[in-house]
Amino acid sequence: MVNSREHVALSAYLNLLERKGFTKTELRQREVIILKLIPWIESIHCDGNAFRDAVDQLFKNLDKSLWFSYLPVIREFFSFWIDDIKAIVAMNQDNAFGANLIKWRPGETELKDLWSSLDKHTLTKLEMQPLEEYEKVLRGNGVEDFVISACKKLAKLLLILLRNAPHKQPVAYRHALDANLTLFSSNEAYKVTLKVGREFYYFWKNGVHVIDSPQPTLAYAA
Repeated sequence: MVNSREHVALSAYLNLLERKGFTKTELRQREVIILKLIPWIESIHCDGNAFRDAVDQLFKNLDKSLWFSYLPVIREFFSFWIDDIKAIVAMNQDNAFGANLIKWRPGETELKDLWSSLDKHTLTKLEMQPLEEYEKVLRGNGVEDFVISACKKLAKLLLILLRNAPHKQPVAYRHALDANLTLFSSNEAYKVTLKVGREFYYFWKNGVHVIDSPQPTLAYAA
């Protein structure tokens, strides 16, 4: 019997999903995803940076069409892997593990069309509020104008995608971000899209977030 950190975490993850009503087929699908991840994380330090680097390596060897299905499972599993009980409780409260959640994801064609015509779409006053607050924080941190423009464009895409979401829970935001990550092919674009998505989430939720990480290079998003 395997009792490694990864397999103990996998067992705890699957046990929770089973209690939440997931079917055997759904459990097996998630198990297969994590089993493919394990070789990339079993020898690394138990921290977020090392985990993200390992996931990046996995994705370099993974067909892009699989990214959307892998990302939410890997994200959920991370909290079990680091044994973060508070994070697991918080996700459970957000209904992130619900077996009967409405399955929603933006279509690939929809994403590409939106990205190419984004300037033609007007945000509502309510949608503009978190975007304006996000811009204020970026400017307060001395981020350059061209970077702010790119970050706002990525955040605007999230806001427009979320108009069509069947619910406004955090899981919908995660699904929209996961879809955005499949829009760009370069590793740099992937990392920046993820960074913006993580930062902007707190403004979308009307929270206060201090951005103190170095500004990214966004030549791809001019």
